[in-house]
Amino acid sequence: MNRVSQSGFSLVELSIVLVIVGTLAASAVIPLSSSVRQARYKQTDGQLESIREAMHGYLASNGKLPCPVEIESDIAVNTDESNVCSRAFGGVPAVAIGVMGERGANGVLLDRWGRPIYYAVSMTDSEASGTRGYPDWLSVGEPSSVGAGNLTADLQLCRSTASKACARRNLVANQIVWVIYSLGERDDNKGLQAENQDDDNVFTISAYSMNAEQPFDDQIIWASRSEVVYWLLKANWLP
Repeated sequence: MNRVSQSGFSLVELSIVLVIVGTLAASAVIPLSSSVRQARYKQTDGQLESIREAMHGYLASNGKLPCPVEIESDIAVNTDESNVCSRAFGGVPAVAIGVMGERGANGVLLDRWGRPIYYAVSMTDSEASGTRGYPDWLSVGEPSSVGAGNLTADLQLCRSTASKACARRNLVANQIVWVIYSLGERDDNKGLQAENQDDDNVFTISAYSMNAEQPFDDQIIWASRSEVVYWLLKANWLP
């Protein structure tokens, strides 16, 4: 008498199949996640370079730099100011400088993670010339009144954290007029990244790191005093 064969999987065989499928799915997700992450960093790099060009264009057209946008506000503010700019830290004013991209409710430009792109600017105000109370880089006519020889900047770029000023051995650049940066995928307020979130005049730059205690994935651009003076001279805003 022939016994009828039965087809199907045993529990052991089914378990093995599920493990294999899970492993294959996980191996596909990890490269995809990494690819998306790298694409966002690359896109943000492109954003920052577009912002650099737009900042030079704004400077050449207006003879001064734009005022940062107040990030905490939910209301769009006209930063193409008739009033004196008194804000040293904030977001990139997308409308004022004419940069395309996703924006917050207040007009601040967002990076590829949907966070504000930050903008810090030197608030130096020459005592020797110009009008006191009007920041030299942010006020119409001030660069010309102050003169190229008296224009200074007080932002610094450092390889380490610093409470007030960067130690000489860690200094990357000083006499910086503006710094613009994205906090990247991780905006942890720890390690070197914390230096870019404390609203002082020192900013830090480092190699990419996903170390839990010392993370760093900020993307930063900046303009030196000599670079900004060059564009002012080129556009005939300085004698």
